[in-house]
Amino acid sequence: MDEIGKHTLTLGKTLECYRATTNAYDEAYSQTHEEMVKIVLGKIQFGENDFVVDIGGGTGSLTQAIYRGARLKRNILCVDPCESMLTLAIQNDGVTSLKSTAEEFFSHKENYAFDKALMLSCIHHFSDPFTIFKKWAEWLRPGSTCFILTRPPNTTLPFFRKAIPFFEKSVADVPAMVDCLRHLGLKVEVSEEGMVLNMSKHRWYSMLRMRYMSHLHNLTDQDIEEGIAELEREKFFDKLNITMVDNITAIMVCQK
Repeated sequence: MDEIGKHTLTLGKTLECYRATTNAYDEAYSQTHEEMVKIVLGKIQFGENDFVVDIGGGTGSLTQAIYRGARLKRNILCVDPCESMLTLAIQNDGVTSLKSTAEEFFSHKENYAFDKALMLSCIHHFSDPFTIFKKWAEWLRPGSTCFILTRPPNTTLPFFRKAIPFFEKSVADVPAMVDCLRHLGLKVEVSEEGMVLNMSKHRWYSMLRMRYMSHLHNLTDQDIEEGIAELEREKFFDKLNITMVDNITAIMVCQK
């Protein structure tokens, strides 16, 4: 079970990374978040009075988009340990914030009043997912749902060679996670989704330079510049715009 989360960054280092990218985060993830909203709204049937929590909701821009798209009447609770991101989250329509890690939030039974709990590309940051899953098995209410989006290690995103091992080490072990959840007696549904992203290659290079994904914080500035030169030389020398597919796994969890 220890292999569910393969962490390359401590919580302190992760918070440092997100503080550094807070102001550029929404722009970097704008297309990804549009695609995630489509997946969430396509997979989950929301009731207008649902109480929804967004674990690892960061700046709240994705939270707000789901609030609007689902036509909710109640604010979504955006739960995140990064204070600089939460200062942006509370500026969004339909968003209430709570500074907390996932481990802290799910360790209190009174927090399980939610109808839907969303974890959108954040579970790889959980320090102890197995303990959280045990709490779900014990305290998740009938009719409530936990919904996870997480990337598999076999990414088709155009990272340079030196970045790929760090990406592979940073993602959650989906088969181990699903086996664990089912072993605990929870109902689990899994599907594979593909998010198509279109952008100029220079925007992609800018996203790499800002280390828009946390695994890139393991690399030095020189590593990234050399990696961008590699991409330009080997893949994108004759292109101005690029299309990429960001593969992601959707996992729906509830009581049987």
